[in-house]
Amino acid sequence: MSLSVLILAAGQGSRMKSQHPKVLHPIGNIPMIYHLITLAKNVKANRILAVVGSTSNRITDSIKAFTEVEIVKQSKQLGTAHAVLCAKKHFVENHEDLLILYGDSPLISKSSIKELRRLRENGADLAVLGFNSKNPKNYGRLILNADGELEKIVEANDATPEEKAISFCNSGIMIANANLFFSLLNKVSNKNTSKEFYLTDLVSIARKENMLVQATSCPESEAQGVNDRLDLAKAEGSFQSLKRLEVMRNGCTLIDPSTVFFSFDTEIGTDTVVEPNVIFGPGVRIRDNVRIRSFSYLEKCLVKRNAVVGPFARIRPETILEEGVKVGNFVEIKKSTLNKNVKANHLAYIGNASIGEQTNVGAGTIFCNYDGDSKNSIEVGENTFIGSNTSLVAPLKIGDRVIVGAGSTITDDVLQDSLALGRSRQVNKKKN
Repeated sequence: MSLSVLILAAGQGSRMKSQHPKVLHPIGNIPMIYHLITLAKNVKANRILAVVGSTSNRITDSIKAFTEVEIVKQSKQLGTAHAVLCAKKHFVENHEDLLILYGDSPLISKSSIKELRRLRENGADLAVLGFNSKNPKNYGRLILNADGELEKIVEANDATPEEKAISFCNSGIMIANANLFFSLLNKVSNKNTSKEFYLTDLVSIARKENMLVQATSCPESEAQGVNDRLDLAKAEGSFQSLKRLEVMRNGCTLIDPSTVFFSFDTEIGTDTVVEPNVIFGPGVRIRDNVRIRSFSYLEKCLVKRNAVVGPFARIRPETILEEGVKVGNFVEIKKSTLNKNVKANHLAYIGNASIGEQTNVGAGTIFCNYDGDSKNSIEVGENTFIGSNTSLVAPLKIGDRVIVGAGSTITDDVLQDSLALGRSRQVNKKKN
């Protein structure tokens, strides 16, 4: 059964106390709405649409990179049913299923959507995703009949005391045939305490027309929405917990999982060990049998097999650490390639560089790659030794099998098989 996805992202998000749209606040170092777009791709949606407010240019600009996402404008926020109705013209005589997602509920899983679609395939006209909560508070309640079918959804503000005692809550996510959605939406009214057009009213309307409406459940942590900064922190915590489980199940050892923080796109191979207090920024790919030591920060880099990073290392964007590389404590690397078995064991800055195999970079070495106006590159050959406390001033080429004496400042190219010294002569004077 083919599928379209509609992401509702027009909410004001006033409780975030922010100048930024709510759905652009990050979870796992990407905006919340990106999680939903990725989910839509993963469930193989033929079309992805996002409903945004008429003034939400930031959202529109942010998701331009996803060229497959169609933008729907909601000029006035009159409720969730009205938001979906704004997309009606995009679904004229459309016989696909339509899945409704929310831009501020970023943790919905592919497996939960698969279960919703299974209900549709088994005959449900409308299927709703719910969750059980020990503290239902302001969630809408899913009311089931004696046959276990979904009878209605009651918003918390309109619920009776008996209905408020129900723990089966509404995530807001539902699926039905697109034509059916818009047929039912025309019958939704705003006669409720909030004077809004609720999407949840579709359930009772469908039941009155003798349609089969069913519900399935997912974990509460998966369904949680983000309304304020506290919710944002909880959602981030849930994301991190899920990502930690994912990498450990895929063969990575986390010595103290709760102290390791991942991004949405972090990739880690098997038999890799991550020590406590490590942060993975966006775009990190770690291959097999790597060790990331404590208090290291990595971002937009590739670390290949058998490498060791840290402790207290900072690996910045466009860095490649080839097989067997060792990067030690207080080493910062940016936009550089360290080839096989290179060692930079402590207290160094390496930027805009290429370093050949088996080369050793001594403590206190600085790659001076910025002249105040532009970045320049440094090439270091194979089997070369850079002595401690050396400054290499770009642009510069150093050949294979070179020794650079400790304490040198090197400004001119060095040919292979050379000894390079660039320091003041030592003078010793006796006391009078």
